[in-house]
Amino acid sequence: LCTLETALVESRESTRQARISTEESLRRARRVQRLRQQVSMTAGRVAELRQRLGQHTRRVEAASEAVETLTERRAAVQERVREAERALQRIPDQISSAVVKLRQDRIILEDLRAMLARQRALVAQQLLFIYPIDIGDISKTEEGYDEQGAIVQGDAYGGWSICGLSVIGPDSVRRWQDSEETAAALGLVTRVVDAVSRLMYIPLRFPVVPRGSRSTICNPMAKATLTTQSTALIAVAEWPLYMLRANDRPRLHMAIRLLSVCIEQFLCQHGVVDVDRHQLLPNLVQLLLAIEGCSFAL
Repeated sequence: LCTLETALVESRESTRQARISTEESLRRARRVQRLRQQVSMTAGRVAELRQRLGQHTRRVEAASEAVETLTERRAAVQERVREAERALQRIPDQISSAVVKLRQDRIILEDLRAMLARQRALVAQQLLFIYPIDIGDISKTEEGYDEQGAIVQGDAYGGWSICGLSVIGPDSVRRWQDSEETAAALGLVTRVVDAVSRLMYIPLRFPVVPRGSRSTICNPMAKATLTTQSTALIAVAEWPLYMLRANDRPRLHMAIRLLSVCIEQFLCQHGVVDVDRHQLLPNLVQLLLAIEGCSFAL
């Protein structure tokens, strides 16, 4: 019995020891499993941290490249600033030289203007010499009788003449000789007006067409339609400065009025505002004298 009791105690002790060792093994296995889980989680975190570190590294590299680019731009901007400062330092010298050059150009321009004015005055004197304008027969300004005994009305243009040819008003023309004399005188006036336009480099508001005693004046604002067999052409209306028949009186009136407007245009250029359009030749003389007087004003 003692032996059995001893064996039973030993078996119990061994069983207890085995249980303790088994429990210890289970605890170790659980601990190992937890450690493995922790290692796997740590490995995932390490991988994530490595990925983040790679991203931060790339960002840092991009930032360093941007810093280098900005540094280069800053250096370029500083160089431009220095060049601008040097240019600003040169500006006063350039301004002074430009002022001197402008003064010289102004003096040259004033000399050229004076020379041009003197040349224009010389041409105006020559025009007055070539086409002398003076007061003609005063009797043409009053009422009288012609060879047939008919009453002749006075001339509205004051009896002035150019090269000895009088400009008789259309209403006063009764003979063919008077008509031709007026046409020739108006042809000379158109020649002088055209010469003044070329001399002053000013286009006429109503361009003239000098053709001697068959001169005309154009009105660009009035269009005339010319109809042919196949087409219809639109041309600038021309007003004749001559009278071939009695029906041409209104057209001659209009042509003389437009010619007076051309002379008035040049007079306004010379500061003469109060102009009587009925005084054709006196206005022309006043214009030539104004052009001649500009040389003395300079």
